[in-house]
Amino acid sequence: TIPESSSTKIIHFQRHGQGYHNLICDMWREAGKPIDFDSTDPNLNPVIRPEILDPPLTALGVQQCSSQRDLCSMLSPELVIVSPMLRCIQTAMLSFRDHVDTIPWVSHEGCREELGLLVGNKRRPISEIQADYPDIDFSPIPDDEDCLWDAYGEKRETLLEKSERIYEFLTTYVRNRPEKEIAIVCHSAYLFTLLNAVMDIEEEELRNW
Repeated sequence: TIPESSSTKIIHFQRHGQGYHNLICDMWREAGKPIDFDSTDPNLNPVIRPEILDPPLTALGVQQCSSQRDLCSMLSPELVIVSPMLRCIQTAMLSFRDHVDTIPWVSHEGCREELGLLVGNKRRPISEIQADYPDIDFSPIPDDEDCLWDAYGEKRETLLEKSERIYEFLTTYVRNRPEKEIAIVCHSAYLFTLLNAVMDIEEEELRNW
């Protein structure tokens, strides 16, 4: 039990299930085609193709998330914070299904994936997303269009920039929320940066998750 006066919070982090961008990259690797994630050539970098904008979960991804429902139902979050990317919203809705309509849900840019270049990490307009998910609070996101991603153009967010964005999100937004137990549904590179650059983690298993 956490004392009322304590600033300590319990945070449950979850990475999204397999998205179509993950599947496409897996297929490229299986075909022996190397991927250059810094390239602007779609023949070398499939994740910059416009068709891959804000990709949803695959059938496997849906299965992965649904399999976590029982575990998530035993948790007691007072709030779910989710990346505005479709794959994360779908993941949260499947895994934390038993917490829908019982606690607040909010979306925040601070827990989204790496910004810039990779179209698979570019979100749709908030007005479109909110029309699909009207019960999620998108008010922390000030811009309808994806201005954060657009600002990088053909560059990718650096490790330092990503680390600073994660640190600001945790220390400015999450820490100041009144809830003591929170679920955050986010992304793989995000969590890798969090556990290797933002936080001082001693357990190698966590750093290499």
